Amino acid sequence: MAKKKNKQPELPVEETPVEEKKQQPVSSPAKVVQLTPIIQPIAFVPYSTQEQELYMYDEEVEENEDYGIDEEEDYVEVPKKKKVSAAAIFLSIFGLLIIAVYVLGKFFAADYLGVIGTTSGLDLTINMIQDQAFTDITAILITVIPVCAVIVLLSSLIRIMHKGACVVAMIFAFFGIAAALAAILLIVLDGTEDIGYGLYIMAALSLINLLIALLSKREEKA
Repeated sequence: MAKKKNKQPELPVEETPVEEKKQQPVSSPAKVVQLTPIIQPIAFVPYSTQEQELYMYDEEVEENEDYGIDEEEDYVEVPKKKKVSAAAIFLSIFGLLIIAVYVLGKFFAADYLGVIGTTSGLDLTINMIQDQAFTDITAILITVIPVCAVIVLLSSLIRIMHKGACVVAMIFAFFGIAAALAAILLIVLDGTEDIGYGLYIMAALSLINLLIALLSKREEKA
């Protein structure tokens, strides 16, 4: 006959209160827990070549509408200040020097400011008028030199606020140097008189005036 196993008496199970169960630590899981991924939008620029236009615009849209400019709004333009022409200043200065050499030789430094020997240009013109020697080409040419210088001076002062030299100053600067060279040539061919330093000075100043008038930049026409 089989032996019966003796059953051990069951011990009473003590029930733990609910508060104590909540306070018990939770054991770490055996596997790695994957958290829910966070999706974040990323801004990226599409690829573009150097030939591709970066900004596209509608050609039909008016420029005023793009920038919010009202066509009816009035705008006051500030006038630009004009600068004094350097060419006109130099033409005026050298014109005054020519007149000074022509006149001052009568009063002092006749040896250096005379046009024919020690005779000044002013004396030569006065003698021509008094003697009515209007056939004396040399005296006429020497008189033309300061007359051209006066016209160059006045025309430069009138248009001193304009860029470059005016056409009138250019023309009479050419006549001045032409008269001076012609007078020098006639005196040399005659051979009876000596050329004074004053005539050379007036010829040199007339040549400088012509170069300034030719080389100065003129104002562009709109």
